[in-house]
Amino acid sequence: MTIFLTSQDVASLFGMDDYIQAVESAYRGIGEGNTMMVSRIQVDSRQRKGFLKILPAALWADDIAGIHAYTGGGGDGFLKLVLLFDAASGNLQALIESDRIGWLVPGAASAVATKYLARKDARVVGIFGSGRQARSQLLALSRVRDISLVKVFSPEKSHREKYAADMAKALDLNVIAVDSPAEAVKGSHIISVATNAKAPVFDGSLIEPGTHINAIGAHDPARRELDDICLRRGRVFVDSRDRALQEEGALLIPISEGLVNLDLIRGELGDVVAGRKEGRTGGGDITLFFSGAIAPEYVAVAGAV
Repeated sequence: MTIFLTSQDVASLFGMDDYIQAVESAYRGIGEGNTMMVSRIQVDSRQRKGFLKILPAALWADDIAGIHAYTGGGGDGFLKLVLLFDAASGNLQALIESDRIGWLVPGAASAVATKYLARKDARVVGIFGSGRQARSQLLALSRVRDISLVKVFSPEKSHREKYAADMAKALDLNVIAVDSPAEAVKGSHIISVATNAKAPVFDGSLIEPGTHINAIGAHDPARRELDDICLRRGRVFVDSRDRALQEEGALLIPISEGLVNLDLIRGELGDVVAGRKEGRTGGGDITLFFSGAIAPEYVAVAGAV
């Protein structure tokens, strides 16, 4: 029998540690070759471009397949749904309202990347952005590293100050709002960038050796959150090579300008999780993870729910 779960149901069943575990399992399956997925399919309407987006995947090790579908319309913002199927029988197992999943999965993906790519002694976090996804980042990162200080920068002073106050209370952490990108970068061992920016949000020459960076906000060929200096200095990993080479402006723009080449992509995160490729090679490495939402993350979470 097919069941229907609301976002409220998901919230009552699934905590952040569960998200991280499910997303880590998804990446391990990708790295081990037990997953089939299709990059984001965009369907336009007469009224608007990119009205409907669909992400399908099959996770053979779990005997499940699914589709994450969402629109850019509706009075309540994004409307999101996961359809989950039994891979053996083909039966539809569940319809899961996925607004909450869509909020927390990107944070969980960054947490998995941080677990495998950041220094074990990473304690200071710099956050760029103050919206919902920036909150998801810190909620998840706090589960994989013992954080002592968080510095948040957002162009609107009131937004970054509210973020700092809210997240300090929610996580019992020392979270401070800073007045410049340079302050957010300085001394940070982990940086998460979750913005709507169209151009790089900080100077890559400021990144200190040993830093790990999660970039989640600009999966659009015409937008970039990180500059080419950052790319040239770092060991770059992506959630999916196919997705990144279709959507990741931070890679596509400097590649098209001849500033970097495809060889800068060291591998997919699944390769690292499955132990097939080396992530961090030493304490001084700068590591980068580009994340833009891939279907196995959502299908794995839906299956675990």
